[in-house]
Amino acid sequence: MDAAAEEDMFFTLSQESAQSVRFESNQYEELDTKIFNDPIHGHIELHPLLVKVIDTPQFQRLRNIKQLGANYYVYPGASHHRFEHCIGTCHLAGKLARHLQTKQPYLQISKEDILCVKMAALIHDLGHGPFSHMFDMDFLPRMRQGADVMHEKTSCMMFDYLIDDNNLMKDFEEYNLSETDITFIKEMVFGPLNDDNNNVSMDNGGNLTWKYVGRPKEKSFLYEIVSNQRNKVDVDKWDYFARDCHHLGIKNSFDHNRFIRFCRVLTVQGENPQICARDKEGLNLYEMFHTRGVLHRRAYQHRVSITIEKMICDAMCLADKHIFYTGENGRKYTISMAVDDPVSFTKLTDNVFYEILNSTNDHEDMIKAKSILDRILKRQLYSFVGVTKPVRGDVKGKYAECATMQENIAAFDNAIHKDDIVVKVKNFNYGMKRKNPCDEFRFYSKSNPNKPYRIQREEVSEMLPNTFEDCEILVYCKSPEKLESAKDCFEKWCKAKNYRLPQTKNGVNDALTPLKREETAVGHVAKRRKLEM
Repeated sequence: MDAAAEEDMFFTLSQESAQSVRFESNQYEELDTKIFNDPIHGHIELHPLLVKVIDTPQFQRLRNIKQLGANYYVYPGASHHRFEHCIGTCHLAGKLARHLQTKQPYLQISKEDILCVKMAALIHDLGHGPFSHMFDMDFLPRMRQGADVMHEKTSCMMFDYLIDDNNLMKDFEEYNLSETDITFIKEMVFGPLNDDNNNVSMDNGGNLTWKYVGRPKEKSFLYEIVSNQRNKVDVDKWDYFARDCHHLGIKNSFDHNRFIRFCRVLTVQGENPQICARDKEGLNLYEMFHTRGVLHRRAYQHRVSITIEKMICDAMCLADKHIFYTGENGRKYTISMAVDDPVSFTKLTDNVFYEILNSTNDHEDMIKAKSILDRILKRQLYSFVGVTKPVRGDVKGKYAECATMQENIAAFDNAIHKDDIVVKVKNFNYGMKRKNPCDEFRFYSKSNPNKPYRIQREEVSEMLPNTFEDCEILVYCKSPEKLESAKDCFEKWCKAKNYRLPQTKNGVNDALTPLKREETAVGHVAKRRKLEM
């Protein structure tokens, strides 16, 4: 291929078509692949079956689902979507799988295994609703209390529909992928499909009891590439850490490319084969989870982002029974019920914001919903009341629990109604609640690369955290004229619960200010005495 031809074979994700290229691969016969120019990973080469999946309405829908939801209203650069994240995750999944295949050929990782792993990474977010996690973690729990709706489960539903609606099963069979491989792909996204609790199939000893169908336990490590339920170290996080940091303007201190180079599969005594890394990558691994914490504090759970998410959620709840999507056989579904039907769910995207805002429906609920969205555009947001820290383990943050807190806070003043208050519980952790996920990861040494072992936190660095979970309770007031009353109610509630008195927007409270002044006065006296000497 000459230089001119090479220049023509690259294209960006924003383009609708690509130049086909042909290449010889040690995994496949000569294939028509396509090159994507990604701002994070550079030029990504994708298998033709993956491209067929991308070129479907179900996958293209992800172009209209923002990766960070309402964060775009706080960080102008956070305009990226689930579409490019899925492609990036697919690339990293293939990179890690090929590394293991090359370095450890005795693992017998086949070309079908790698294609399935990449496919799982590609479709793992098909089930995300409008504004990503706001939909399944806030909106659905409010509208369908008790319903077991998870975006991973919806992704599997959408994947089945994608194959059927676009008649792709023959294309899967062309590349030797069977129904068992389809099951394997869905298991990598959701977990064991026959496990109602989706409890990661761990017994009391932390061993993997085999409930999977797609692959035998000898290949259990393949299930750790896309969504690692053992220790949360997977390519999904690697892509969104790098991608989100890039668009947010936040430094990413985790080097996933280096980490991949030091990965290898080892069998842990009493457990199934799992992905391990060199002992010198211990600090890099902690940096990965540190990056996760930074992103949650500075972006994902940003105080203003939470406000806007709550306002969008309130508007969607009000509009739920007035906005409909046509599903299978012409049946109409509301916003909250569209997730049950893949045809209607394909039409549900972030565009619901403007569907509500521009609706001509003059029902009282729709007028209120449009008013809320109009407030967002005019930056007339819910007012921040304050933040406090509960006793550890005292608060979980479920919808019903937050609703109870709203009611209890409002009870301190008859002028405040529970619907005037919004409560958000912010949980910060390393992905496994109070546990340190690095304790669940195994390492190997240069001198003995076949012996996996744990590394204690102190062995990596004495400066690493020894607490891996934190929690805050944030309170907002919908009506500016009731803000001061809401602050009084929140303070009284904190005193009754024996929680720290709430910090305000300026980060001070009555309990802390006198102490700060006293310390400042003592410092001035000491400084003056030193000058006199």
